[in-house]
Amino acid sequence: MQKSTFMQGGSAFKLGLFGYLHDGGVTITKAPERWTARWDDIVAMARYADEAGLDFLLPYARWKGMPGEIPQRTHSFETLTHAAALAGHTKRIGLFSTVHTPIIHPGVAAKMMTTIDHASHGRAGLNIVCGWNQDDFDMFGIEQLPHDERYQHGREWFDIWSRLAAGAEAPFDYHGTHFPKIERASAMPESVQRPWPLVISAAYSPAGRKFAIDTSDYLLTVMEDVEAGRTELATLAAQAEATGRSEPIRPIAVSYVVCRDTREEAEAFHRYYAEDNADNIGVDYWLAGRQTKAMLPEALYKLRSRIAGGNTNFPLIGTPQDIADQLIALHDAGFAGAGIGFFNYLADLPVFVEKVVPILAKAGLRNAA
Repeated sequence: MQKSTFMQGGSAFKLGLFGYLHDGGVTITKAPERWTARWDDIVAMARYADEAGLDFLLPYARWKGMPGEIPQRTHSFETLTHAAALAGHTKRIGLFSTVHTPIIHPGVAAKMMTTIDHASHGRAGLNIVCGWNQDDFDMFGIEQLPHDERYQHGREWFDIWSRLAAGAEAPFDYHGTHFPKIERASAMPESVQRPWPLVISAAYSPAGRKFAIDTSDYLLTVMEDVEAGRTELATLAAQAEATGRSEPIRPIAVSYVVCRDTREEAEAFHRYYAEDNADNIGVDYWLAGRQTKAMLPEALYKLRSRIAGGNTNFPLIGTPQDIADQLIALHDAGFAGAGIGFFNYLADLPVFVEKVVPILAKAGLRNAA
């Protein structure tokens, strides 16, 4: 697999910010203090994270909003241009772009990613997404392929993208099933990272996991709890080994943090925004098509709270010590890091950096910024 100039070495447990490029962030709430995702706030957040020594910034890709009692995720920025812009505002943090393979042509994505990699001196990363939200794709007149075929398309996309991002001075042709007429493709310069920028994936299905094992350095994953995550990682490692992959795929736990001085305060604030002020129309939209009829009422209520609180990501709720202990448990279970969302990034990130990260450093999981 490829080598990159960020997220290699450094702290034993990587930390990054996740899902901040649209209003509401990872939440589906009506609480008025929620993240508004205005550009100057995003820049301030990125600069703080960079100076604090966090490892990466990773946004969702949103093209349109979603239904809700209030507008949800309607104010959003594009991820490739976001990374290019933040390259000039930061010095060391990794800058991921989330790219939908059915929407962005691999030749365009390769040229853009290479540009970002040079502008950032080797800090560009690709989060490759083969698609799931037909509402977004309707904007472009694109009908999604059948589930497993999306990853066949994605693999061809990756083959073209990686050859171009690695630098293709001599033109080549590519005649695949989904890209049948690529003729005389070439691209220079090559990316700073060799042979191409770092790749991350968030696939969960068997076809998606195979795709991630074949293409990606890191895998974003959601789990019910730490023990379920440990079991899932063991299965993933066995799958990767069976393919003959030379390096392990590194799993990143997708999480959200509510940190307060006491556990009672943290739990009360989570109830305030994720239950009392949950946007139930938005939660219903997110749940559409998912199998919930057989769930017990208590389990369904818990799931709805987790959706409104952090998009089903793993909840880290409590005191700084509580949150550090859970992150240490994730590390011990085999996770390489965590991508973290907050209710409000500018308000909540400093608390995490000042109170939680020092505990992780004392445990040997983080280096000094």
